[in-house]
Amino acid sequence: MFVSKRFILLVISGVIPAALSLIPGVGVYAFLVYNFLLLTLLIIDFSLSLKLQSLGFRREMEPILSLYSWNRIDLYIENHANYRFKAKLRDSVPESFKVDNEIIEFVINPGEVKNISYRVKPTKRGEYIFPDMYIRITGVFGLCVLSKTFKISDRVKVYPNLKDLRNSHLLITQKKRILAGLRKIRNLGVGTEFESIREYSQGDDFRHINWNVTARTGHLYTNHYEPERNQYVYIMMDTSRVMNEEINEITKLDYAVNAAFIVAETAINYGDNIGLLSFDSKINRMVTAGKGTGHFQRLAESMYNIRTTETYADYQKAFSALQREQNRQSLVLLFTDPYNFEHAMDIVNSWKICAPGHRVMVLSIKNPALHYMAEKEIEKAEDIFAKSAALKLIDDRQRTFSILEKSGIHVLESTPDRFTIDSVNRYIAMKTGLYSLPFQQ
Repeated sequence: MFVSKRFILLVISGVIPAALSLIPGVGVYAFLVYNFLLLTLLIIDFSLSLKLQSLGFRREMEPILSLYSWNRIDLYIENHANYRFKAKLRDSVPESFKVDNEIIEFVINPGEVKNISYRVKPTKRGEYIFPDMYIRITGVFGLCVLSKTFKISDRVKVYPNLKDLRNSHLLITQKKRILAGLRKIRNLGVGTEFESIREYSQGDDFRHINWNVTARTGHLYTNHYEPERNQYVYIMMDTSRVMNEEINEITKLDYAVNAAFIVAETAINYGDNIGLLSFDSKINRMVTAGKGTGHFQRLAESMYNIRTTETYADYQKAFSALQREQNRQSLVLLFTDPYNFEHAMDIVNSWKICAPGHRVMVLSIKNPALHYMAEKEIEKAEDIFAKSAALKLIDDRQRTFSILEKSGIHVLESTPDRFTIDSVNRYIAMKTGLYSLPFQQ
């Protein structure tokens, strides 16, 4: 307990009349009586304020919070005492969370249940604990202030922001075009199953015109295909140090996990079997391919707290583990960041030696800052070196991707803001056979 500003002001105000009194002894006596009464009120105020135990607290939030998004936290305070309390409250939040209102002031009346809220923005995936709640209450008379810590522990998980990510996913539905500006994908082609015959519409592939029905009816009709279901898809997630690079304060691994969540959900919706393998110099996690919403939850539980390490990526070990787990042909989505010739050949050789029966696509994130520097006009001497370095890094990267594609590995490089959409887009294109390598040996 400590005294309030009001108490200090009252003490000071009692000194003034005593000092100004013209009657010897009377001013001092008045001062002592005044302060005795003030001290008595302070003790009473303190006693009443001990009713802190009469306050009940609980915290309510979603069990899963969204990464890089504002999430609401509700606090409920119930006053069982017969007094009105004025208080300040601070909830303890995990260190990596941003808070929009750290200290909340409120007044609660007798018998009242007050709901106050604030918002947090998690900046890292994983599992966290909200351990304590700190409250500071001003006494009934406003003379003292008491502080207390309430042990209210709540555990929460932080997932990628699926709600925002699904905004792109909803644009990629069967029988509809993808978001304006993206390449259109129709569910026709290799790797598909015949579904029905329908009247021709603009944009349909002439190769799928059903000439027999067209001749009988006098109108153009086309065969309509659905993507083949029950295909096997594996997400291979590189968690080595190359994925620790940050773009806009977000690691490449975070971007990859975001995309992997929506790719997995899309695969489940298409009826495919999807599995997971995360690795660095060793195999960290393995989820056997499966389907259904229950399986998606298992994948989510395995991906949401994946972290980068400071080790290297052992692709041979990863592909060997994949081949042991899944020997039938699968579409492998390898989220990694190849940067030079040796890195590319490591991926190619590991794939060809250990798992040549699988179709592999490397998904990588483009750094816009690097391209900005390469395209920037030279204004001073330092810009020459920065521009030259950026151009070399970009050229090395393009050579790396060229090696992968010539060896039969598909490549997707996309900017952070489009990475999730483009990853899902390319998965569907490869699934339906509408994407092929620009060149291959």
